Amino acid sequence: MRKTDSLLEPSVIFARKVDWNLFQVFYEIARKGGIGAAARSLNRQQPSVSAALQRLENHMGACLCIRTSRGIELTIHGHQLFAACRQMYESVQNMPRAISAASGDISGSVSLRVISNLHLQLKLTEILNSFHRQYPRIEINLDVASWRDVLRSLKNGDVELAIGFEDELDPKYMYLPIVDQVQQLYCGPDHPFYGKPPVSPAQLTAHPFVVTKEEPVPYVRFRERHGLGQQIGGFADSLQERMWLIQVGMGIGFLPMPIVEASNFASKLWPLLPTREAPVCTLYFMAAASNIRSAPAQLLLDTALAQLGETRVASASTAA
Repeated sequence: MRKTDSLLEPSVIFARKVDWNLFQVFYEIARKGGIGAAARSLNRQQPSVSAALQRLENHMGACLCIRTSRGIELTIHGHQLFAACRQMYESVQNMPRAISAASGDISGSVSLRVISNLHLQLKLTEILNSFHRQYPRIEINLDVASWRDVLRSLKNGDVELAIGFEDELDPKYMYLPIVDQVQQLYCGPDHPFYGKPPVSPAQLTAHPFVVTKEEPVPYVRFRERHGLGQQIGGFADSLQERMWLIQVGMGIGFLPMPIVEASNFASKLWPLLPTREAPVCTLYFMAAASNIRSAPAQLLLDTALAQLGETRVASASTAA
């Protein structure tokens, strides 16, 4: 060790001496779950990847992973280093984006698959306004679909970002809560309970329901718990058409209360349940947690994170 090295912190010496490329190799090993898969991803020979892992373990002074018949299993030290490498990777990935954004050169387009009536959500309006002010050359394409198709598009990789609801939150995805919505049960003007005080679910067991073709789990659970919807009066995936069928008397059905109250149907639909008993569901801004995103998509996600906070939920109720 040189004399000057003896005056430095061990962490500074480590940072100067370690080959930073080793962290990239380890990141790929941990991310891909095996040395062979990492070698293919890096376009390197498997022995060189194994040697790089050994060098990094020597530098760290700890075993980072254990080879098994299924690939590799990270040790506790490996998990800690993988988290640090992920942060390093994201920082390096963001460098060109940050430089381009600073120079105002970012252009392109970003597509989102979304549920309908999002213009009524003030937080989303603020996000899009802020994004457009910062990146006026980026085009935003909104593709409206049913709540289930929104999820399919995100999970199939058809879109990078989505806004909608989810039944069971998946750790592979990032969920930024936008708003909790009361899902009220409504009837139309010809219904016997229209204009009357709220009723209990037990009073509605004989009434037909208007439903979506793929009902969200919270709707199904509520109906099953109270014995509701034994008779189906109509199907409609579109929220507007569902409100319409309920209005004309095809049946009663669940609808998001804030949307109904802001719609042209507000005076034609009547809430049946006490608000405190109605299901509450969360609207999410969603993205794959670890995917490499395009610059426009990442910038929009960054804007959403800045507006909504970095809350990444582990579980929640959902709806359509």
